[in-house]
Amino acid sequence: MRWTLRISFLLFLAWAIFMVSPFVALYDMSKAIEARDMDRITERVNFNALRVSLARQILGEYLKTQDLDGLGQQAATQAGTAVLNPVLEELITPQAVIYLLDDGQLQQATGTQGRNGSFFPLGFDTASLGKAWRTFIMSETQGFRAITIPLPADEPRDKQFKITLRLRGTTWRLTGIDLPEPLKDELIKRAAAATK
Repeated sequence: MRWTLRISFLLFLAWAIFMVSPFVALYDMSKAIEARDMDRITERVNFNALRVSLARQILGEYLKTQDLDGLGQQAATQAGTAVLNPVLEELITPQAVIYLLDDGQLQQATGTQGRNGSFFPLGFDTASLGKAWRTFIMSETQGFRAITIPLPADEPRDKQFKITLRLRGTTWRLTGIDLPEPLKDELIKRAAAATK
């Protein structure tokens, strides 16, 4: 009986550590963003997967705004990819990830000042425990190896980023960012301006 209780306790403890680990990784990434630590950000971000994530959503929205009469879907996708490539190149760097996730804006490319304070709601003081709990509750697991976390949890859905973390080995890495609608619109405007 004692062994059953010990094994059950150890399994529960392992499960609890596993459930909290992506949020610890997200907290570590927020500290790396605050410190502007490029090496830690590079360790925590899968830039190839991030490129695919951003290209898929921006390209889809961009193609909706274009007149595609007479073009096949594949030709339109190739043309859109060629147009969006310079816009994506601005976003797929450690510095751009810092600007994007620090305050939720594209500071580097637009030259605008962002909000004061970090975009990440996770901290260990009493004021942020409520936000951390809401973030935990609103997160969605995708099997055992991926999780999508909405940030900030207090914002309406159309203003939230959805951060996707995937477990590789023993490290959770950022593999996708679902952008809020205002940022998608801004990136589509940039792509349209690049074609003129």
